[in-house]
Amino acid sequence: MAKQLNRHSYNCSLLARVLTQPYIAFEGPIASGKTTHATLLAQHIDSNLLLEEFPNNEFLADFYGDKERWALPMQLSFLALRSSQLRTVVVPLTQPVVVDYSYLKDPAFAQLLLADRELRLYQQISAAFRSTMVEHDLIVYLDARDDVLLDRIRRRNRPYEAVIDSAYQQSLRDAYEKAFRENPQLKINRYDTSDLDLNSTADVRQLQETILASLNPHDACRTLFNT
Repeated sequence: MAKQLNRHSYNCSLLARVLTQPYIAFEGPIASGKTTHATLLAQHIDSNLLLEEFPNNEFLADFYGDKERWALPMQLSFLALRSSQLRTVVVPLTQPVVVDYSYLKDPAFAQLLLADRELRLYQQISAAFRSTMVEHDLIVYLDARDDVLLDRIRRRNRPYEAVIDSAYQQSLRDAYEKAFRENPQLKINRYDTSDLDLNSTADVRQLQETILASLNPHDACRTLFNT
């Protein structure tokens, strides 16, 4: 009985930490709203915010001009940049952390863009990086209709994104689904942002409260007192 109580006490403490100091990552197709909603959520819960430093990847523009030639150096550059940033998150957390990508982003894109010996080389290198990263408490997967995503891409007018089309977005969705299946221990919550109005405080707050409610440990902790 004491051993069972200790186990429940540990689980309750862990879940209470997840509620008060969660580590939340955002994922989804390009232009689904990851950076926007990560920033807004971080402001709402007064968390440490980590944003992807994609402009620092000097291979990105080259990749969109010649994907076959530049896919591997681009992915390795992203691996170095993202891993360095995510390794700044250490346990125990002292405050909530929100990041606009997850550690699944690199392997998802690698599966989509690399093949054969290049993919094997990438996987060998990335394995060492992954072992040093803290696992996310929650991944918020955002998506939207293709017409909405492509319109957002057009309006933000990044030259290297001009070649992105619906087929590429669907391939990316498929790559994420594969990554999720290979990591069943992760908690994934999905939201469609197609009709979400960023100018509506009610719309934004409803999404944020839905995300935070999914971290609520109340029911799990109640088990402790029913044993």
